Amino acid sequence: MMYVVPSIDISQGKAVKRVRGVKGTGIIIGDPIKVAENIYSLGYDTVHIVDLDAAENLGNNEEIIAGIARIGFKRIEVGGGIRSIEKANRMLSLGITEIVVSSILFTNKEEFDKMSELLGDRLFFSIDYCEGKTLIKGWKEEAKSVDETISLLKNYDIKGVIFTYVCNEGTKKGIDENISIYSSRVNKLKGYAGGINNINDLLKLKESKIDFAIVGMSFYSGSLKGVKYV
Repeated sequence: MMYVVPSIDISQGKAVKRVRGVKGTGIIIGDPIKVAENIYSLGYDTVHIVDLDAAENLGNNEEIIAGIARIGFKRIEVGGGIRSIEKANRMLSLGITEIVVSSILFTNKEEFDKMSELLGDRLFFSIDYCEGKTLIKGWKEEAKSVDETISLLKNYDIKGVIFTYVCNEGTKKGIDENISIYSSRVNKLKGYAGGINNINDLLKLKESKIDFAIVGMSFYSGSLKGVKYV
């Protein structure tokens, strides 16, 4: 069974969904806590949160995230601007169950080493990528290839990897056709985000041995709202 996890991206106190991460694109959904309560009322027990302001060094939305943590979800994954063990621990103290990091492996390996050593069983690494290249610093710079990043991560005892296909993120244009190749090289928990449009996309991800699919635009536009697993 592959689980479906709705995402809540927060910017300036509002839940939004951008296209390929570009500010000012996509849709504004509204109050993040009300959005989360609606997701919970539909029967989802997991939610994926991205603090866009923290990712862009424009402040943070920690009070809102703390509010979402009080709703009752079994699992809450949070990413965006988590660049230190101190911030990771602070997020966990709010009731968050898993931390998601990305750029830090390339920008501050020493801190990532420490984080993986101390919090590995609660740590996901998101490989944000497009056209075979891992993207960092708000998806503005290229780091290593996806294959090289996967190889690097084999040295770490972390909970799992999330493949975020930036090329199609927020577009509903379909998933990365190469995901099964990447997925086969990872023997930890595997998530996927980016371009998911319909049930067929979910079934392809399930065939590719993805454990959970993170949905945003397809959830809020209604095409996958209410779908909890395939």
